[in-house]
Amino acid sequence: MAFCLVNLSLPQGGFSEFYRYVDKDGKIFYIDDLSRVPPEYRDQVQVYKEKYDYLPQEQRSAERAKDREREHELELEHQRSLEGELQRQAESEQAEKLRRAQMEAEKKIETKVVIEGNRVLVPVLLGNNGIEVKAMLLLDTGASQVVVHRNIADQLKIITLTKSLAVVAGGQTIQSEIGRLSYLRVGPFTMKDPTVVILDYGGPAAGHSGLLGMNFLRQVQYSVDFEDQVIRWQPAQTKVAK
Repeated sequence: MAFCLVNLSLPQGGFSEFYRYVDKDGKIFYIDDLSRVPPEYRDQVQVYKEKYDYLPQEQRSAERAKDREREHELELEHQRSLEGELQRQAESEQAEKLRRAQMEAEKKIETKVVIEGNRVLVPVLLGNNGIEVKAMLLLDTGASQVVVHRNIADQLKIITLTKSLAVVAGGQTIQSEIGRLSYLRVGPFTMKDPTVVILDYGGPAAGHSGLLGMNFLRQVQYSVDFEDQVIRWQPAQTKVAK
């Protein structure tokens, strides 16, 4: 026989009577409001001070114990439901934080550049023994090394390691010097102890202070957006260049 149990709250200072009836499907109902008994079942209503008063004492105690156990299980289920909801909320918040962090990271791997025709001028930070200088270098895949003009080298107090000959555009060979920086920072990348070529530049204003050459460029992946005038660095390659 199926039972449908109704959770009842007793008023303070006393107790309610329980009304028991059995519907046409054999389900037993206990309620504390006689008006809620369907009219067709009112002639069979039985009244109890407690819903198990009709049972012998031993069975009554067992049913009460079952009720307490069911109530405990319902409380545990409710608690698990709350904990699950809190866990889902925490996971959702964490996912949102990661999404925002990813968006911020993607912003950081774009570098605004200056584009003049086919020339891409890249802002860089050059550091040497505690001295930092911001400069614009021309992105040049034909240059094997990073090149800085003499005035930048003097500001950074770069020590000449050796002298050599450099071939410039047009095939002309000129005297140059080789030095070393503490670091070169471009966008999200920092290249430590890079070798640089120092050139005396005496021509017309070039709009840049040297060349960003392949000893840096070969270690990173990037694309140039000529329309938006930015360099986009590949996220997987956002690491310290050496």
